[in-house]
Amino acid sequence: MTGLGVLGELDAWAVLMVLSAAMLYGSSLFAVGSLLFAMAFPDCPASVRRTLTRGLLVAAWVAILTTLVRWPLQAGFLGGGSWAAAVDPMLLGVVLESPLGVRTGMSLAGLLLLQAMVIERGGLRRIGKVLALMGAVVVLLSFSQVGHTRADPRWLLGGLLMAHLAAVAFWIGAFLPLYRLAGFPLDDPMPGRILSRFGRVATVAVGLLVLSGLLLAWWLVGGVWPLVTTAYGQWLLFKIALVSVLLGFAAWNKWRLVPSLERGAAFARGRLRSSFVAELSLVGGILLVTALLTTASAPGA
Repeated sequence: MTGLGVLGELDAWAVLMVLSAAMLYGSSLFAVGSLLFAMAFPDCPASVRRTLTRGLLVAAWVAILTTLVRWPLQAGFLGGGSWAAAVDPMLLGVVLESPLGVRTGMSLAGLLLLQAMVIERGGLRRIGKVLALMGAVVVLLSFSQVGHTRADPRWLLGGLLMAHLAAVAFWIGAFLPLYRLAGFPLDDPMPGRILSRFGRVATVAVGLLVLSGLLLAWWLVGGVWPLVTTAYGQWLLFKIALVSVLLGFAAWNKWRLVPSLERGAAFARGRLRSSFVAELSLVGGILLVTALLTTASAPGA
């Protein structure tokens, strides 16, 4: 079956599953990434830090609500895709007792802990950071409780997935504060310094993202030939193509637009903001493809 063939077989319930999965990935990783960015760049202006905090809270609650909605959706999927099955107590119990239930519990706990980032008073601030960081780890770990990375060697695949997701989260969480920073007055040197430093940190994150992603893909697909002969492999190639375009935008920002912004070039601010919007759109497409790979397809299919 081709990759397009998978799309043709999706019914309305499967589409709901894919869309909700993409929403869960995006909101969860945005919340985690907001924390990671705040910890990596504590010298951000107060206005940007407030934006980060608000973004984390909104994303965390969107992820919590999506997690709760996906519980009956999973039950409905088990029952053949009906609303009656979605509220069937027996099927809801089956989901809760499965690895999906474990992930749901871990995800909810981690997302609640993440919000300790808002604690700013005295000695409680350090405790809040520790709790929020613990929440980020739990959220990332929750994704390894279901899906293809449960195969052996589980510890290796799970570790690669967590490293991959941490890098993705950092990138996603950076869009909002970087967009805000790019809008600061051109005569303020601080945004340029942070953007330049972000480029250096992001180089490491991108290296981790690409390396862990390639290793995961190789392990799950089983070689080069399945990439072109299976639906899963074809969608994975499409995802890699989107990521490649995303990396191109990131390189353009790092080597062209950020240095221009530091020099005070008037054109850099608008183009940098437009680039961030384009990157975020690409991330949305990547999350949709990822949701399709994890929900409606499987390696070797």
